[in-house]
Amino acid sequence: MGTPLGNAMSLTGFCGVRAWGAGLLVLAILLASATAGARAQDRDQTMSPRIGEPILAAQACQAAENFACVVDTLTPLLSQDPTAFEQFVIHRMRGSAYFAVDRTDAAISDFNAALETGAGSPDERIALRLNVGQLLIVSEQYEAGIRAIEQALEDGAPLPVELAMMMAQAHAQIERYSDGFSYVELAFEQAAPRERRHYEFMLFYLQRLDRVAEQRVLIEAMVERWPDERSFWASLIALMAQEGDESGAFEANKLMYLNGLFAEEREIIRLAQYYSYFEYPFRGGVLLEREMNAGRVRRNAGSLGALANLWRQAREFERAIPVLEEIAVQSNAGSDYLKLAEALYQVDNLGDAERAFEQALERGGFARPGDAWALLGTVRYERSDRDGALAAFNRCTDRPESRATCRGWRDFIVREAQAASDHADMVVTLTIEECRLTLEGAMSIRTLTATESDIEDNRLTIDVPDRCVPYFNRFAEQIAGPGFDAADG
Repeated sequence: MGTPLGNAMSLTGFCGVRAWGAGLLVLAILLASATAGARAQDRDQTMSPRIGEPILAAQACQAAENFACVVDTLTPLLSQDPTAFEQFVIHRMRGSAYFAVDRTDAAISDFNAALETGAGSPDERIALRLNVGQLLIVSEQYEAGIRAIEQALEDGAPLPVELAMMMAQAHAQIERYSDGFSYVELAFEQAAPRERRHYEFMLFYLQRLDRVAEQRVLIEAMVERWPDERSFWASLIALMAQEGDESGAFEANKLMYLNGLFAEEREIIRLAQYYSYFEYPFRGGVLLEREMNAGRVRRNAGSLGALANLWRQAREFERAIPVLEEIAVQSNAGSDYLKLAEALYQVDNLGDAERAFEQALERGGFARPGDAWALLGTVRYERSDRDGALAAFNRCTDRPESRATCRGWRDFIVREAQAASDHADMVVTLTIEECRLTLEGAMSIRTLTATESDIEDNRLTIDVPDRCVPYFNRFAEQIAGPGFDAADG
């Protein structure tokens, strides 16, 4: 059963079964060896001198840590028809010697042979079963080792913390997490003092068993106990994200940052994006910009894009524009010029916005180009470039994403132009009529007051006002504009 956590624990992070097994096994063997002489004395009446004396010699070799001597002394005795008890003592002592020189398979064989004799006290047999079980686990024979130790436990063997940890790891090695959980739970509850490895192994099991609620309680305790351990914070954040607790993950990220536990730039960017997610984009932008200026976050396409998005979301377009310019120059991509153009438009920098829209459309490569043409048309219209605006809107009337908008703008500009033309014609007509009346009145007056200088070619002349000069000559005759042909006729 897997776990989605990015920092899931693994067996490689714990003290190996060989290290645990060695410690426990030494204890069991020492206990067995310490009782060997006493047991031989208790049963001296059942041990013949031909067997008892070599066993005493072997004990002396063992005390001197001359294990080869122990093996050489005891091995011949097995061919001398020893009793069951004598076989028990011989195999147990020789197995201990084999263990001491790292001959694990031989030690297991001798300990099993001792058990098969049926001799020995219950405590001695329990100790031997524990030895066999631990050696089997150390030898990666996990199933057999588990069975041997469980038999010893059924027979009354105690279950100390280290043995429980060893059993838990053996179960983990064969992925029997449900069966092994009781062992890791016992070790965790009884460990005194409770060490980091106990927490980590319990977390490993909880992850494999997908016991999410218990994982969080445990990891929170680990973070509280080891607040400077990045991996525990990372596991907590990943678990919160798995549970959908984005708010908790955000707060945990902030605490990691404030405590100086961020070691990678992606963690800083992630925190900045959390600010964006929780609608604090300005704070995220300030944080990310500060870290980029400090050199902890590289100024590459990813970080610049994240910063630009934060400023745009915060509607800090003035701060976004330099970043967007840097991105566009680096990428030379139409989509990046489009983002720059939109930001320039937001701050009413219409000239630069127009050029950026044109660069974006020239490069292309982005979705919904019709919208870009519509924005370019809008910018041109606001710059009073009606012809340029109309050309842009004509480019997007056949695009599904912008058809309605562009057709609406195109029709509006055409109507506006027609209205302007109609208005101009009306103004000219009214001006001509007003001038005609004005000049006729002036001509009537001039006939009464005319002097020789007012006559030209035997015709009376008048002074024509500037507004009437385009339409009438000094003889008060219409020379242009609406009605000219009629007047001429």
